Amino acid sequence: ETGIPQEEAVAIMLEKYEVVSAMFHGFDYSQFFTGTPAERVSVIPVAIEYILVQTNGKDRLLQVVTELSKAFALAVPHEKALDIKDDVGFFQAVRSAVAKSTRVPGKTQDELDTAIRQIVSKAIASDEVIDIFSATGLKKPDISILSDEFLAEVQKMPHRNLALELLQKLLSDEIKSRSRKNLVQSRSFAEMLEKTIRRYQNRT
Repeated sequence: ETGIPQEEAVAIMLEKYEVVSAMFHGFDYSQFFTGTPAERVSVIPVAIEYILVQTNGKDRLLQVVTELSKAFALAVPHEKALDIKDDVGFFQAVRSAVAKSTRVPGKTQDELDTAIRQIVSKAIASDEVIDIFSATGLKKPDISILSDEFLAEVQKMPHRNLALELLQKLLSDEIKSRSRKNLVQSRSFAEMLEKTIRRYQNRT
């Protein structure tokens, strides 16, 4: 596809740009460009929450921003590409944060392990997830104690969908870690995870 004419790449880029822009319709992310570093960071979890409440929002964002990024790379330095480069940068930042802070749905544990290894590099994992926890106002929990108090804290957060995704990823990572040590313990923890998520969802 690298051999496609630039004008065709521009057309694809603009089509994908319109799709992503529509997903953020009504969402003001201007502070991402004009705010202080702290304000810029604070925009990301709000943007993720805005996407997660939409039908299939997470999957659509991950796919379409990837397609937009590929077309954008082929379209540069076309004037129309340069006109939207800042917006594309924001979309990529949100996509990256979503990919790093959410789990892969509908997978068996083996598939989940493989997907996490492929998608989340060693350089990413815990530190940046903790940063996102901090940005959303949630402390990294002691996940050996999945208490109702902790779930109540999550339920009150302004970014509840992001909080749930982060909780699921954190717990999935814990399952992955335990599965290497003890299969029985991993299975019991997986069951506890499902019960915890159901308790949280019942609260909402």
